[in-house]
Amino acid sequence: MPIYEYGCRECGAEFEKLVSGKTEVVCPSCASARVMRRLSLVGVRTGGSAESGPAMSGGGCCGGGGCGCH
Repeated sequence: MPIYEYGCRECGAEFEKLVSGKTEVVCPSCASARVMRRLSLVGVRTGGSAESGPAMSGGGCCGGGGCGCH
């Protein structure tokens, strides 16, 4: 089961959730179902230091709406 990052469209909270199948996700802060899955960036270790990918602005699962998530 994957862990996904979410952002709440009601209160702006950001959270992670372990999701299996078609589980409905609600915000733990305000209990709203108006949440969107965010793009998760992977941290990598190179040469003894931890680095992460470039900062994303706006979030979203695809960034461009091509997958129908917007």
